[in-house]
Amino acid sequence: MELTEKAAYIKGLVDGLNLDANDKQTKVIKALVDLVNEMAEEISNLGQCYDDVCDQIDAIDEDLAGVEDIIYDEDYDDEPCNCSSCDDLDDDMCYEVTCPTCKTTIGLGEDSLNDGGIVCPNCGEELEFDYDEDELDDDDDETPTVEE
Repeated sequence: MELTEKAAYIKGLVDGLNLDANDKQTKVIKALVDLVNEMAEEISNLGQCYDDVCDQIDAIDEDLAGVEDIIYDEDYDDEPCNCSSCDDLDDDMCYEVTCPTCKTTIGLGEDSLNDGGIVCPNCGEELEFDYDEDELDDDDDETPTVEE
């Protein structure tokens, strides 16, 4: 039996007593029964709200799990490079080159490629880039050739 049903049962018991409506004790009892009835309804409403919130949290949790799979899945194909050199780049394009001397992977933006070369931050080797502009536009995964 739910709270609202119990409150209605108590109200029925009090009504069945045939108490004198003008008696002060009867007025107190009826006021208490009304209070119990209102409290039971409010608690029932809060329970329903609680269930709704739990359902919404479960749905958000499922959605977040999907987002976490995309973010933390190392095999995800559309994942951008995570090199420290690309963190500050404003470009959507990010390329990785490997220094032939120290084998360090360096992230570059399109502006760095257009400059024609950089100095390796690890070993100081000067790296020059030899690439075709159309090659970069056609295939974003293409890594430019590094010349010593």
